[in-house]
Amino acid sequence: MWTRTIFVAAAVSLGVAAFARQAQVVEYQKLKSGAAWYHEVSVDLRSERVQPGVVYSGKLESPVDLTREEQPLVAITGTFFNTWSAYPVGDVVVDGIQEAQGWRGSIIGVDWYGEVEIVDTPFMQPIDLSNYRFALRGAVRLIRNGVVAPDPKGQKFRDPAIWGRATRCGVGTTADGRLVFYSTSQKVTLSELGKAMHASGCTNAVSMDGGSSTCLMVRGEIKIRPARKLSNMFVVYDRSPFLLPGDNR
Repeated sequence: MWTRTIFVAAAVSLGVAAFARQAQVVEYQKLKSGAAWYHEVSVDLRSERVQPGVVYSGKLESPVDLTREEQPLVAITGTFFNTWSAYPVGDVVVDGIQEAQGWRGSIIGVDWYGEVEIVDTPFMQPIDLSNYRFALRGAVRLIRNGVVAPDPKGQKFRDPAIWGRATRCGVGTTADGRLVFYSTSQKVTLSELGKAMHASGCTNAVSMDGGSSTCLMVRGEIKIRPARKLSNMFVVYDRSPFLLPGDNR
């Protein structure tokens, strides 16, 4: 039987000032689902004080350096990338500009109003990204319309490590307007990660890059440190989604 235990004592404040401003908007806890422990961050997208986004570098950097300029509230490993060239395997859009191109996997996109959607895309076919201010393509679908059904082979992923056991990261959305980040340093399958995220209310979710790339940061604190440098991350900023590039927070 699939069991789930929440370690309440591990739920932490994100700082006194931040808590006063972000109460009930960004919540972190460590919990157990099945046999594994996970870090979970829940973000209320109904708030006008948070903006999901993407950070990308044309080179490999530590997660601290990658997020130093923008200093997001939350940052998690993004899409897969070439460990030599740092170039992502999927599309990357930052502030409406397509920084990289790659035609596989699901896409997690953020429109110009801060709304997040997860969409499956056809293999080796370009798609219209003009509606997205931020986007990452190349993710593995975990949950589709409330059903846990990962199928990396069906999405044309060839690396068997993707459907084996590995440390993992996931991002999902819920019916009540939350964005959920999941990460674990224990080795789990895609189905186990999907079940854990489903138990947190995710109706749609994807697995991001994992293994040696697994990383989660919450307000600058590294909860899971990657074993390699990264080229991109999916993040949440402490700012209004209606601000345009260059505007003050």
